Amino acid sequence: MDPINAALARLLQHGRMNTDQPSAVFGRRGRESRVPAAPIGRTARPTRPVGHIVFLLGLTGLLLTVGAGIFWTLPGIGKANAEAARTEQKVVEIVNQPITHLPRSGSFTVFSPGWFHAGATKPDFNNVDIRTTQERLYEGHVTSDLNPTEMFIGSELEFNAMTKHFYTDQTLPKKRLSDTEMVEINGLYRVIGHDEQAALMRWLVISGLAVVGLCLASALLLQIGRTRQLPAA
Repeated sequence: MDPINAALARLLQHGRMNTDQPSAVFGRRGRESRVPAAPIGRTARPTRPVGHIVFLLGLTGLLLTVGAGIFWTLPGIGKANAEAARTEQKVVEIVNQPITHLPRSGSFTVFSPGWFHAGATKPDFNNVDIRTTQERLYEGHVTSDLNPTEMFIGSELEFNAMTKHFYTDQTLPKKRLSDTEMVEINGLYRVIGHDEQAALMRWLVISGLAVVGLCLASALLLQIGRTRQLPAA
């Protein structure tokens, strides 16, 4: 074989060998990347959020505060009522002072039926001035069908619609009060009015706190129910 033909034969043989071998580039498989699969049966569970627990604690704290406010306010009502009762007793003692009793004799005026009409108007303790409502109705000797054996001195007596609320024995007329005594009663009335307003305001505060407490308790129970529905972490 001549040199040219030999060279062509070697080239053809070399090309045939390259064709039979797989390509290093195109025949190589790429590495597959796989995401690790989650283990079967270990699914994530919802956890109770910290904010939810804090909210429950906040509601509980507010509810306790409301309860403490109610118990703190109640003694003030009792104190105001007790002071008003003591003050009213002082008024009763002044209004119902003893009067002069005389046996019936001579001429006298008889009031009937009784000394006073039924019922009494509760004074406006904060504003009334009993000096302007004092009535001097009686002159000479007076009596009533309730006092068949005795009579009284009219100049010692009075009627006052703004003290009638404190008349304890309406079978007897009432002593005429001096200006000093009426001024004292006006001052006592102001104390009574102040105590009544204080007690009323405290009752309003307690009522408001009770409503707030009821709302907080309802919200707390609702949140507790929701919390129980959430599985633990």
